[in-house]
Amino acid sequence: MTNQSLSSNEDSLKRLRLSKILTIVGALALLASYVMGVFFEYQPPEGYELEINQSYQPFSMFSVKPLGEEGEEHGNAHEEGEGGEEEDEYDRSSRWDMETVKMDDKTLGAFLGGYHSMPIWLVSLESAQYPKSAFPYGIPVYFNLTRFTGEVTEMNTINHYIGMHPMEVGAPFVRKMVPLIYLAFFASLAVFYFYSGPVWWLFGLGPALMPVYFVGWYSYWLYWFGHNLMETRAFDIKPFMPTVFGDGKVAQFGTHSYPTTGFYVLLIAFIALLLAVLIKRRVIREMDQG
Repeated sequence: MTNQSLSSNEDSLKRLRLSKILTIVGALALLASYVMGVFFEYQPPEGYELEINQSYQPFSMFSVKPLGEEGEEHGNAHEEGEGGEEEDEYDRSSRWDMETVKMDDKTLGAFLGGYHSMPIWLVSLESAQYPKSAFPYGIPVYFNLTRFTGEVTEMNTINHYIGMHPMEVGAPFVRKMVPLIYLAFFASLAVFYFYSGPVWWLFGLGPALMPVYFVGWYSYWLYWFGHNLMETRAFDIKPFMPTVFGDGKVAQFGTHSYPTTGFYVLLIAFIALLLAVLIKRRVIREMDQG
């Protein structure tokens, strides 16, 4: 074997090692997006209470207690509404969150179930009733992978006036499936790390596209919310597409919609894994050519 071919083989091995390192970086970034949300929990302005919302809908294996105990109690209580009055459309749509459970922040199930996923997207709503000193960009709601945090109840109340369903209605099954989706991602990356057979690149590219999946699903549900307005709305608003990215206006309210910390972590995973795929592709081509 000539010195040139030896040098070429050494270069290929170095690039292959770099691809593996980038794969590990991408996997760690995905893991961070799943469990590091505990460091980015929303803290309300001074003088405002931190709300406990029920948007998290885990599988029973991740629950502190069996699902349905509170769901049955609340479901029965909402059959006729408070005071025996017939419930309206908003009450019925709110039932989506009745089978949720409150999680203990320190339980292993909370981390395994994705309760501490990082905030991916930030939506805020401006109105004259919210003081700029406390909410300079309006009341915020953070879209995590499995739940919503921030001023969720307040945002739901405002959305109610324009006929939008409570946020808890959005993607309940997909949010519940996130732990299994991430498990599939990590298994796929393990295959990508060692495997070089047919369609090997799919095992690296699939998990890499997580930010694309999120934006696509987020956009779909925004469309759904804007085009399935309830008849009980106080404002006469035609179906509309809420702003996915940037600033907008709905009725008298200003809106802002931008990515936040978790999305940039997902972008790190995307870049690292995409580079890992491209580098490994080059190495495999060099080896095939001799």
